[in-house]
Amino acid sequence: MTTKYNKSLKQENLQLAVFTAFNTLVNYKFPLSKALALNMRNSIILIILLTWTINVVANTFTYDIQKAGYDFEQYDLKGEATYPLFVKEFRAYPWKDQVGLSNEGTEPTISVKSKTVGTDLFVSVVGNAGEFAYLIGIVKPKKIKSFFGLGKMKEVRWVTIYVTEKSSDVEDTFNLFFNMQLNKLDANLKELPIFLEQEAAN
Repeated sequence: MTTKYNKSLKQENLQLAVFTAFNTLVNYKFPLSKALALNMRNSIILIILLTWTINVVANTFTYDIQKAGYDFEQYDLKGEATYPLFVKEFRAYPWKDQVGLSNEGTEPTISVKSKTVGTDLFVSVVGNAGEFAYLIGIVKPKKIKSFFGLGKMKEVRWVTIYVTEKSSDVEDTFNLFFNMQLNKLDANLKELPIFLEQEAAN
């Protein structure tokens, strides 16, 4: 009788231990789920921040300014550029005072560069103080045939310059550039008269 009682007591103790362990696991399931959910949320936030940071770095623009009469390799490097900053510089620049004063050097020019796509976009002017127009130039890689079109294909830096009398065309074009809407940018430029196109000097 005592032996059966002891066995029964041991079984009850074992069941109690199993129940206690299971109950403990159940009680800790929800905090564990919350912890996993929290870690998942933090991981998603981290991924978003890293992606945003990579895109910001990748799409960094820089700009420089050439005043009238500068040597062609002379620039005033200005650093990082944004579209609002470009608009501010463009509207404040004394185009009318600088146009026509190249003296065999450069015309006044503001250039914006994107290393991400290997493309430069610049605005300059042509004419004189009494009457001038804006030049919008884009420099980007292009494949052409060497040796006067008879040789093998090679990639060069190609500049195409368009002319417009509207400052709004300039600002709209640069807005597309800063937003990397390059197909629309090309389409808009093709609606303007071409002033010049050739292989870029550098």
